[in-house]
Amino acid sequence: MNCRERCSRQGLIVAYLTRMHGVKWFAPVLITLFVSVLPMDIHAMTAQEILQQVTKQNFNDNFRVAVTVKAFKGNKLISNHALWLIAKVNQGNSGFFVDFDEPKESKGLRFLFLEQAGQERAAYMYLPATGKTMPLAVDDPSVDVGGTGLTTEDLQGFIGKTEAGATVLKEEPLGGRECYVIRIPNPETKGERLLWVSKDGFLVVKNQQLDEKGKVLRTFMVTEFFKTEQGKEFPREEEITVPAKGIRITVRQDNAVFGIEIPDGVTDPEKFGTFQWKG
Repeated sequence: MNCRERCSRQGLIVAYLTRMHGVKWFAPVLITLFVSVLPMDIHAMTAQEILQQVTKQNFNDNFRVAVTVKAFKGNKLISNHALWLIAKVNQGNSGFFVDFDEPKESKGLRFLFLEQAGQERAAYMYLPATGKTMPLAVDDPSVDVGGTGLTTEDLQGFIGKTEAGATVLKEEPLGGRECYVIRIPNPETKGERLLWVSKDGFLVVKNQQLDEKGKVLRTFMVTEFFKTEQGKEFPREEEITVPAKGIRITVRQDNAVFGIEIPDGVTDPEKFGTFQWKG
């Protein structure tokens, strides 16, 4: 039976029930029958649409965060750093600035990550010992950011970015949240990256890197969220594990402010290394 025949037949049923049971039955019956003939081809979100929502919902405000990063080998603490993370968002463009505060030997070390519409991502490092700025390979997983154990990929988890070739692999719960699992291929390594994005709020809950054989190389997972004054959720603490090295890294946001003005010098490749943003 096609849709026209079915609707005609159900119209007769509605008329009959109205005569038999009175007007009070008409509304609920009509609603039920209307819903039953709705098209079943409901639009499912694509991976790109989900990632666009991640950026829209979570990376549209400037912020400044004080962070403690600790790395462990087994149960032994092997490094402990305090640093500042500053993000500046302007009409789809993102600048992400990292300034090391502790320990003493790392103080003044700075990194800058830029994501600009229509351009390749860029990253820079400023070395206070030499007073020079040098470009970095943005997607090189071997780049250790200031001895913290973090990579450029880890830090870019704090800013929105586009992903080529992303597809929705499946849906599953994680940490009490229903999530989309998105697959992002890496043509250079022939491996892939998996993202778990929550359906409520489009939060990136987990980020996992795999090699070409499906072996897990690195897992980045948010273990605690907090709510901002604007009512949005933001990561409080993340845990990164590197199984092959037996390394575990914790990233803890000690305090954060959102919706603030960020000076242009913080995200200027020519100035970020020496720009005095404090005070």
